[in-house]
Amino acid sequence: MRCGPVSLGLFDAFKKAFDNKDYTNSPATYEQTNARASHILVPTEAQALEIKSALESGRMDFSEAAMKHSTCNSAARGGKLGKFTPGQMVKEFDDVVFGLYDTGLINPKNEADIYEPKYALDEVHGPVATQFGFHLIKIETRYISESDFRLKQSAGL
Repeated sequence: MRCGPVSLGLFDAFKKAFDNKDYTNSPATYEQTNARASHILVPTEAQALEIKSALESGRMDFSEAAMKHSTCNSAARGGKLGKFTPGQMVKEFDDVVFGLYDTGLINPKNEADIYEPKYALDEVHGPVATQFGFHLIKIETRYISESDFRLKQSAGL
């Protein structure tokens, strides 16, 4: 009789040890907080407001406006910044992208209902003043991990 890892059932034990059903069913809960956003950076608030007006009226789309007006290197990509995590951008920018507010619900169905994002996806927010100038921000995707949600909750945001 041969005696090896297969006959001893070691592979079954390893498979069981590394098979994380929670991750398989919901991998997002194991990711860190992140977002994808685009922005338009200009030197003055007046310029930002003028561009925002053009965007809201439909005279220009966000990507086109970024390519034409933004002073950031991301202008060549239509303002797209790619995927980033909290702390990679300046605080004022992060506050828009990752900020939460208390919904005021007294008996929520689950903890996540207590807080909502301050700013909606796919809308133009700003102008947001930073050390670099004035930003118009469009949040494309946002994921706040459960651990970061709990930290914000315990800190009272």
